Amino acid sequence: MTEVLDDDELEKELDNLQIWGVEFDKLVTRAEFDNYRDAVFFANTVFSLAEEEFHHPEVTVEYGAVEIDLWNHEEEAITRKDIELAEKIEKKLGNIDWS
Repeated sequence: MTEVLDDDELEKELDNLQIWGVEFDKLVTRAEFDNYRDAVFFANTVFSLAEEEFHHPEVTVEYGAVEIDLWNHEEEAITRKDIELAEKIEKKLGNIDWS
């Protein structure tokens, strides 16, 4: 069982994240790119991070954009594990070399 965050804890964690928000009780973000190739490259990076953490977010790939929803399916809530993966995704997005 993972730690479910209450509203105060979640608000505090969101203050430390740059690109994430909450919609429909899920941690969500949308990253936009110049083309489909970069969107797919980033989505594959997210898939790799998620697999390492044995965490499986919803990821939607569009031309030039990737949407990610994080939440614990069993708890039906946002957990500490979601925040940890969001931090890793955010860090990876800032470190990608697009060349």
